[in-house]
Amino acid sequence: MRCLEIEDSLENLGPKDYDQDDVSPQTEEYNCIAFALGIINRPWWPSKRFKEYYEWPDHLPREEYLQETLENFIKGFEAKGYRVCRNGELKKGIEKVAIFTVAGVPKHAARQLETGVWISKCGDLEDIKHFTLSSIEGRNYGNVTVFLHRRRDGKPFLKDRMLASLKRIFLRD
Repeated sequence: MRCLEIEDSLENLGPKDYDQDDVSPQTEEYNCIAFALGIINRPWWPSKRFKEYYEWPDHLPREEYLQETLENFIKGFEAKGYRVCRNGELKKGIEKVAIFTVAGVPKHAARQLETGVWISKCGDLEDIKHFTLSSIEGRNYGNVTVFLHRRRDGKPFLKDRMLASLKRIFLRD
């Protein structure tokens, strides 16, 4: 199904830039941040204004609407097992997320599938599978600013396991 409203709002997205045969129904159940995390029953955003509506990790600050920080978003993803990484190149066994910002303020996130295709929840519209990140960059979502990754099997990275082991050894009473 061709998503004309999405194509109109994302100036770099054309009909050949996404899989028109694999598009979700429109929904307000979740947003792009939640969808990038694999959550489809509640939106994620650190808004103070809509605190009762948006999920956000309790240990992280709520922020003023339109003044959200990339640092807080990174910490939110880290709370779900992600770590900052260098790029969006496909790597077997690794799930990647791209966070988009406009003037430093987070606006969107997309998640990479095992095939290398990216998926995005587009506002209250459909979820789409798009072939590149550049096809959704532009005035509404801005540009990719940071990539994060986590293991698809849910286990922590070796570095994190080693640090946890060292803490247990050296912080014993």
